[in-house]
Amino acid sequence: MAEWNRDTPWRQGHLLGEDAIEALGLRHAAAPEQTLFIVATHDCDLAQAPEGEPVIEVVAGRPVADKDGNCTHAKNARKLNVEFGGAAVFWAEFEATTKVGIDKLALNEFAPRPEAQLTPENLAVFQMWLASRYRRSAFPDEFERRLSAKDFKLNEKIAKAVKPHGELIVGVFFDVDEGAELTREGADDTYTLDITILHSADPDFEAAEKAAEAAAKAIEKAFRDKLFDPTKKWQHIELRSCELVSESVLTYQQFKQLKRWRLEHISLGAEPPQAVLAE
Repeated sequence: MAEWNRDTPWRQGHLLGEDAIEALGLRHAAAPEQTLFIVATHDCDLAQAPEGEPVIEVVAGRPVADKDGNCTHAKNARKLNVEFGGAAVFWAEFEATTKVGIDKLALNEFAPRPEAQLTPENLAVFQMWLASRYRRSAFPDEFERRLSAKDFKLNEKIAKAVKPHGELIVGVFFDVDEGAELTREGADDTYTLDITILHSADPDFEAAEKAAEAAAKAIEKAFRDKLFDPTKKWQHIELRSCELVSESVLTYQQFKQLKRWRLEHISLGAEPPQAVLAE
């Protein structure tokens, strides 16, 4: 077995080659013949001696022919669709629940896959996705119940409005009751909701802006059809605004005040309760 070298060629976001996957006995459970494994461990931890940090975390994945727009840009904390560039250009899908640890010295015998790499922008997306499992926004139980009630299914309608636009929409952010944690009771005791749709700036600003406009109109219509038109008065949730903002102009102050709505969102009412941090 090779000795550890602090100048390891391995970096976060590198793909394991087929030789390493085969030798280490790693396979994607659902697609063993299309197995990918990506390094999740941070560069600083990769450089540490194996005596102190002996394990490298990797995540299983597989190539996909068609990306899922709701799984790009770390919009889904459980599943990521991300593009690799280089000599081999393809989209891949990774699932957070498939993360495993492998021996650092064992991986040290192999080199990263050379023909496929994440761009710096997509590496940042991968890092945000890894962090999202531990840094997700939480909304009040009652708000979640109203949003996902079978008579409204507004959570599904938001996801449906965003999905076709994939890479053009970076994320959907909620401001519920201006950040105050209030207890609401009854249909007339409405939550106030302001939605921000964050769209990409590059490579085609105009196309991204149009995509965000289309998503905003679909979301506004869904809320009005379900929660306003039947009584001509807002019930359950009042959608005060649904605005689009380019990622190039969203300020850090705005970002801190908003909570990202994950497209697979689970509230604090899950069993068992899942305490998560606001983004």
